[in-house]
Amino acid sequence: MKTNRKLIVLLIALLLIAAVAVIILLKKPSAGKETGEAAGYSPQAEKAVGDFVRMYGEKAPDYDGSAYVVSDFDNTTAVFDITYQCCVYQLETMSFAMDPAALEEALTAMLDLTADDNALWAEDIVTAYSYLYDTYGPFKAAGLDENVLKTLHDDPWWIEFAVKMRAFFLHVEDTTPEEINYVWILYWYSGMTREEVYDLFYRSCSAYENVPSELVTWTSPEEITSRLGVVSCEFTAGVSVPEDVKWMMKTIYDGGIDVWICSASHLDGVRAAVDAFGLSEFVTGVIGMTQQTENGLYVSAYDYETGYAWKNLGGGKWEQTEYPIHAMPGLEGKVTAVENALVPQYGAGPLAGFMDSSGDFNFCTEFESLRMVICYNRANRKITEGAGLVAVAAVYQREALGYDLAAANEAGDTYYLLQGRDENGLRTLRPAEETIRLGQSEPRLFANEDNDALLAYAMEKKLTTTELFNTFAITTGADEPGNPLGLSYGHLTEYRGYHSVPDPDALALDEAA
Repeated sequence: MKTNRKLIVLLIALLLIAAVAVIILLKKPSAGKETGEAAGYSPQAEKAVGDFVRMYGEKAPDYDGSAYVVSDFDNTTAVFDITYQCCVYQLETMSFAMDPAALEEALTAMLDLTADDNALWAEDIVTAYSYLYDTYGPFKAAGLDENVLKTLHDDPWWIEFAVKMRAFFLHVEDTTPEEINYVWILYWYSGMTREEVYDLFYRSCSAYENVPSELVTWTSPEEITSRLGVVSCEFTAGVSVPEDVKWMMKTIYDGGIDVWICSASHLDGVRAAVDAFGLSEFVTGVIGMTQQTENGLYVSAYDYETGYAWKNLGGGKWEQTEYPIHAMPGLEGKVTAVENALVPQYGAGPLAGFMDSSGDFNFCTEFESLRMVICYNRANRKITEGAGLVAVAAVYQREALGYDLAAANEAGDTYYLLQGRDENGLRTLRPAEETIRLGQSEPRLFANEDNDALLAYAMEKKLTTTELFNTFAITTGADEPGNPLGLSYGHLTEYRGYHSVPDPDALALDEAA
């Protein structure tokens, strides 16, 4: 009997210890927020962020207040794309401020209607929209009442409209150059005020932030006779900013270094995403795509003249700066936007960049001022894409050159890092370079064996970072004379070159000398 009692007492004690341990774990702050740890960053990236703040923040000996970094937003700050998500949300809620004639103008404003079946796409979409507008409209930027939406979503004409609008967006991306498809999606917001576009994106980000990642397929109804017939499209549901990214931005900002966003999404949409995702305490300001207005309403035309960078005042308040960007902030346009809007403010170029795609390659390689770049790994970027080249450069610098931040900067190089993430569930970073893509379970480092081949070539030839970027950024066919790799590579027809944009401070010293 005594033995049983002792066992019972021992079991109770063990249960109490286990319960206390569970309580402690439940009360422990989440990594990346209050603990000061970056649980999702790779060890080299976490170290680099700390070194960066120590070497260039307000406690650095030569700190002069001009320090700032620039981050892309879609698939960099956030996992997945706020514009792609917003277009789905806009369709789901019918948040449009156009009548059918205005919609037709928006859809066709930049497109060749004699090419790529564009006229057929527009005809089917406008036909469906006209029916919906007459039946459930007029539509407005705030969207339809929930009770009306329940009826609308069961109407095959809404399915016809929604599927073909979303699929047409993908079609335009596939058939037109960036200077068209980057701008074309802005025209969905024609007829809205600045505040209405902000509100639309805020609602979209809030609605999808806590939605687990999912690949969704929409198919138009067979019973509706149309010019294109049945169409299907896929899109990803869910978009958010990982807590570790917030930790990184806050760490940099608290270290006395300003944090700017430069995005090819709508300026008002990025401002809304900063507020909706809880970034406003440590994001200094935003550069984004700008749209012309008439009488306070957006129209179907890009604004190259009076589109400005905006400063974040906190608490959902924003203020237009005095600096117009005079650019479409994608590809080389991001360099132009930073040169026009940020260099005059700070008297210097950015100290760090954060990227994920070809659209970020120029601004993350051309500025001589750059000390560090973190490339968020999509694990699908080939060597025919800018981010695929940067991914190889990051692994090469680590494996062949043995760089950390101090060593890279001492050698006159920007330090490149590749950061992995998990796109599944509620989307997080991983403490590794490899990424787990949506719907997959195994982590991947590179898109394919071509990335490995370029890495092996760089190691064999002992290339410099300059040689790697300047050679392999230019589009070159596998069989072209002078191709050293025997594989197709590159994504630019022209490239100013690695560190081709001089730092204003260094330029001033050279001129004085």
